[in-house]
Amino acid sequence: MSHRWRALSPLLVTMWLLLSGCQGRHVSKSTADFPAGTGFIRQEVLVDGTPRPVWVFIPKNYRASERYPAIVFLHGLFEAGKDGESSLSAGLGPVIAESPGTWKFITIFPQSSGTWRGEERERLVIAALDSVEEHWSVDRDRVTLAGLSFGALGVWQIGARHPDRFAALVPIAAPRATELAQRLSLLPIWAFNFRSDLVVPSASADEMCQEITARGGAAKQTKFDGVGHDCWSRAVAESDLVDWMLHQRRVIARVYNSPAPTAPVADVR
Repeated sequence: MSHRWRALSPLLVTMWLLLSGCQGRHVSKSTADFPAGTGFIRQEVLVDGTPRPVWVFIPKNYRASERYPAIVFLHGLFEAGKDGESSLSAGLGPVIAESPGTWKFITIFPQSSGTWRGEERERLVIAALDSVEEHWSVDRDRVTLAGLSFGALGVWQIGARHPDRFAALVPIAAPRATELAQRLSLLPIWAFNFRSDLVVPSASADEMCQEITARGGAAKQTKFDGVGHDCWSRAVAESDLVDWMLHQRRVIARVYNSPAPTAPVADVR
């Protein structure tokens, strides 16, 4: 057991195990019958000369002649490490594994060795996105940055630093980072929480959305009744989040003069 686990109280560890729904460590098996080159695929990207594991989900009906919307998903603290597997074990990975044949997004799962703070972790996220955009047909105007818990804090931080790379942000159970509100007002945001979150109080996202909206941004929040932390499955099943993400378009790219893709857009609605 690592020092990170030993440093936590038994109560906090037990609480996380109950709330995180930590199933799906081998969700990649859920697409074993997919055509070659689709489903969950393990990749590596170089960050500062070091290979880092990245999982990518490619939709079952993928065709290189079309462009697909994408999601970059940042895991929580307990999925951190270097095993290349834990990034799939909570949040969006198990949600995709429930119905992989109908998931419409190319989805990218980088794995941090700790939190998402710091330039090295930021370079990992951007390197993973760059690699996927190079090797698969991604609609670069429809890339959502999403995350859970500490990953949602990474959404605030990386989204604020790279608004030109993303069309929208989806933080789940996000801690507050109000100092970033001005930059975050450049992007549409949909935050999700349980009303009773014993790990990160929903008031943190309340404050973030209020601060971003006060600066002219478009930030909204959905709260689910009950006690919990990882509400990704609820967000997908009980809201129009998927449709909302499909219809967001990158705007800041025009300011940054990013190159536009040339392939036709896939009709995924």
